[in-house]
Amino acid sequence: MTDPKEGIRQGPVQPTWLMDADYTVIGKNAQAEKFETDYVISMEYAVQVAKGTCCAFHTDKRACKNCPLENKWAASDGFPITFMGRDGVPYEFFGKLLKKRQNWLLEIRYIDKPFESEGKSMLTYLNEVRESEQKRIARELHDGIAQSIYSLMLETRGLKWTPVEEHQQKLQAIDRHFADVLLEIKSMATELRPSILDDVGLIPAINQFVDQTLEMTGFIIRVIVDGERHDLSGRGNVVIYRSIQEAVSNALKYSGENEATIRLAFAQTELRVTIADEGKGFIYDPYHLGFGLLNLRERAHSVGGDLEIDTGMDKGTRITIILPYEEESA
Repeated sequence: MTDPKEGIRQGPVQPTWLMDADYTVIGKNAQAEKFETDYVISMEYAVQVAKGTCCAFHTDKRACKNCPLENKWAASDGFPITFMGRDGVPYEFFGKLLKKRQNWLLEIRYIDKPFESEGKSMLTYLNEVRESEQKRIARELHDGIAQSIYSLMLETRGLKWTPVEEHQQKLQAIDRHFADVLLEIKSMATELRPSILDDVGLIPAINQFVDQTLEMTGFIIRVIVDGERHDLSGRGNVVIYRSIQEAVSNALKYSGENEATIRLAFAQTELRVTIADEGKGFIYDPYHLGFGLLNLRERAHSVGGDLEIDTGMDKGTRITIILPYEEESA
């Protein structure tokens, strides 16, 4: 019988694990054994990253295509991955998953520097997102609203050459065009800051978002409110609303289900908002949060709140944002 370790004896000196067809480890070299004493390693996570179903920054490989950090890995012939050191510091590595007959070889290559601090990476991400959003708004203003206004200007000027008997029909068309432009402007304004949050409050705004999501995507969201309602600050309302938008968007894209639940539980001192689905779930590692989850956590922390995540492969996902009524600076 062939020794499982034989498949890795001729390999490179970096940590290497030999796995069977089901990705169960059946052998490892001395470097891999030492690696496991120095770092907290999840083989399931490593395989998922290697297969492209998640990465060091995203929960879906499709999201990597336009990743603002993609150039950072352009020179690599492997995939980026991070592991938490026993010293509590996350470190960067490159990895490869290679087919060897009926088995797999997972190789990890060292990088001689710690992983960039989460704050710096998050700041880079947020700056890129902000710039991307500004470009999107500029493009919509130019290609949408600006073009519509220019068209209206031409239609209005053209009235002087239109026979008088056709003026009424032309004016009705211009009026409809103005109504469309106004609706487009209101839609953009709502994206930037939902006025309904200020006008009637958090829960009506959530209900409106739920109705719009159903109308646009067919995705069903149930809203459950428990306890006696308590007012949040304006910042708190925005944090909850935007967090729900992001969590629902992730559920819609990745859960594989067509429904989710939003539960708002008003307790004596805090509000707990849970967005739950019964979909695919994902491998949750608190030391390797994707930027979407980091963004949710930063939102909660900005008003003295917290984030809880309960998920697993094929176990669905439950994201809970906890916000105190007495807002704290963070």
